[in-house]
Amino acid sequence: MPNPAKIPYNKTNLRRVIASIKRNLTSDLLPKKWVALNEKNTMFGHCHTASGCLYKIFGANHIHLYRSYDDSCKLVDEGMYHWWAIDTDGNLIDITASQYSKHPRLLKSLYRAGTKSGVLGFAYKQRVNTLLSRVTKDLGI
Repeated sequence: MPNPAKIPYNKTNLRRVIASIKRNLTSDLLPKKWVALNEKNTMFGHCHTASGCLYKIFGANHIHLYRSYDDSCKLVDEGMYHWWAIDTDGNLIDITASQYSKHPRLLKSLYRAGTKSGVLGFAYKQRVNTLLSRVTKDLGI
């Protein structure tokens, strides 16, 4: 089975994992061009890494990744996507949703336009694996 769960998927473990992910999100997990933006909005730039880590911990049988193009952010010179997860019961799990706290309608429109996706490769995958290592160590799993 590809990407088996590292721990059972339940509400208690989900809360523990999300809390650990948030504790372990640091600026070294960001592309350098996003670090300054993250200083003003600490969840900015972490959505793929956080969601990918959640997916790696709970596995493909419980978590699916989604993304949507966010053309509202003209702060960088490339297309930006927002990432989140949906579990097999249809519950939306957006660890970094607070980055949109001033724009809740935009966030809802991103969810409506979302498409299923997978963890990106290259440097993105390395950041997910770095966070995964931190979280599994933090939680002893």
